[in-house]
Amino acid sequence: MEFKQFNANPKQWKREGDCVVRALCVALDQTWEETYKELFELGLKKCTMPNSKSTYEAYLKQKGWVKHKMPVWYDAFGRRQRYTIRALAKEYPDMKAVISVANHLTYVEEGTLIDTWDCSIKSVGNYWTKGGEV
Repeated sequence: MEFKQFNANPKQWKREGDCVVRALCVALDQTWEETYKELFELGLKKCTMPNSKSTYEAYLKQKGWVKHKMPVWYDAFGRRQRYTIRALAKEYPDMKAVISVANHLTYVEEGTLIDTWDCSIKSVGNYWTKGGEV
């Protein structure tokens, strides 16, 4: 898996808690500002924060992205295992997905993780793909 270090934040702040905005603006091919404003407006309607799970899930749905449950696989002993971002990207090399990991949202496009830091060893929670394509 390739890692492309990229910070869509126009001020290049790294510890702003804006991973939701950064991941979504890259996935949606929008500016950071446009994405932030749209999330803010939706959050205001829902009375939630722009980066809350309920806000960004509704936002992705509005934009035509489909939610997939946490993917799992079973090892040789029948034990349920979680995919890492790296393993999921290897399994689906053409995938474009917004991926939730513990306390973070990131974006993978065709085997490349695009983020401010390499979180490829983190376990995948739910993830979203455009139109449900994996």
